[in-house]
Amino acid sequence: MKHIITVLFLLAALGISPSSYASGCSLTKSLYDAGKFKQAFKTAQTYSRYNDSCADFYLGLMYLNGEGVKSNTSKGNDYIQKAAKNGYQPAIDYLNNMAP
Repeated sequence: MKHIITVLFLLAALGISPSSYASGCSLTKSLYDAGKFKQAFKTAQTYSRYNDSCADFYLGLMYLNGEGVKSNTSKGNDYIQKAAKNGYQPAIDYLNNMAP
């Protein structure tokens, strides 16, 4: 519940209506693209708990790149693998592009 309140607070602080986002993916991606990595990380953690594959993908990227969180290659790979396994196309593409 605390995380949902945090997300709603972030939306209000950014002047964004919660109804304008169809999913946690949109919010996570917007924060990530804006370079607000700590906020993106917290938001992605929240939505990941609800099996949001997009959130898992962004958590993976942030762990791999040390954006908003201490770098952790193992966790990063696990989150991206999870997103790909659940059919999230950007995660699948990401993994395909990493192959030698």
